[in-house]
Amino acid sequence: MCGKNGGGFRTGSGQSPCERSLRNRAEPDKGDSWMSTTRIVAGLTAAMLLSPHQADATEAVAGHYVTGAFALPKAAVIPPPGLYWNLTTSYYNGSISGDVEVPVAGEVRLGLDATFGGPNYTALWVPQTEMAGGASFQLGLTLPVLYLSAEASAGRRTVEQSQTDFGDISISPKIGWNSGHHFFTAGLNIFAPTGAWEEGALDNIGMNYWTFSPTVAYTYFDPARGLDFSINAGLDFNTENPDTDYHSGTLFHMDAVLIKQFNERFGAGLVGSMLYQIEDDEGGLADRLDGFRGRSYALGPIITYEAGPKENPISIALSWASEFEVKNRFEGDAVYLSISGTF
Repeated sequence: MCGKNGGGFRTGSGQSPCERSLRNRAEPDKGDSWMSTTRIVAGLTAAMLLSPHQADATEAVAGHYVTGAFALPKAAVIPPPGLYWNLTTSYYNGSISGDVEVPVAGEVRLGLDATFGGPNYTALWVPQTEMAGGASFQLGLTLPVLYLSAEASAGRRTVEQSQTDFGDISISPKIGWNSGHHFFTAGLNIFAPTGAWEEGALDNIGMNYWTFSPTVAYTYFDPARGLDFSINAGLDFNTENPDTDYHSGTLFHMDAVLIKQFNERFGAGLVGSMLYQIEDDEGGLADRLDGFRGRSYALGPIITYEAGPKENPISIALSWASEFEVKNRFEGDAVYLSISGTF
């Protein structure tokens, strides 16, 4: 096992021992340049937790999981010890039909249209200590700042509201292992109700409840063939919203990405996501709406690029996830621009 250096990342100038050993198994006949361009964004994937928005079923057809947000390269690779940063800027536009009743902050609205976007700031720490069995540990903290504009029908009136504010902060501990081309992680994403929220409002940035999301991820990375296949799955367990007495049901979500690296700088591929609510919502409004379970699927392209010097690269990923086969939630398009590096 490569342990805490799994994935071949650099922490500065020079190559880590794990990077050399992984390269020797994968590409004994090539120089060191390929592995030096292994994306720092891979180790940050677990910490790239975007703030909530109108995306899932559940209350306000929203939740802490965002379609396509975890479909990034090397989802199960933990970088070597150090401090890392990530800035992910998101944009989403979607709607739910005007003949669908939607529970929003304690009220029922007919249909909903929303546009949101903004930066999400993540810091990731990987300590020096190696755990039992050669496992690595990382800890991520994400602070989202979002603009949200929403429109819905209230009787014969159309209500429009918008605001820019902080979203729900998240913390993401994770452990990982690797063996050859195979990488595995298990983690827990914790979302705290720190974001802006007001009863009856359409433009709530925060969710006003906690979410605990255990996750597992797997990556197959073969530098000799320039292939990266990653899959990330999780369950979102939500607490009750104390102001509306609404409990959003448990969600299962999964994101996958397949990327072909064409040279040391540029790669392209496909992303896919699915969300399936496995538990009914609970509360007065949820009972009226027959549990309000939701589902959605999304597909789209992704491109990656390494900028800057190979010894300390800036990793860039741009993806688009277009939703289809949607029930009881927004249907729209999400775009993510992720930029990562080291402190």
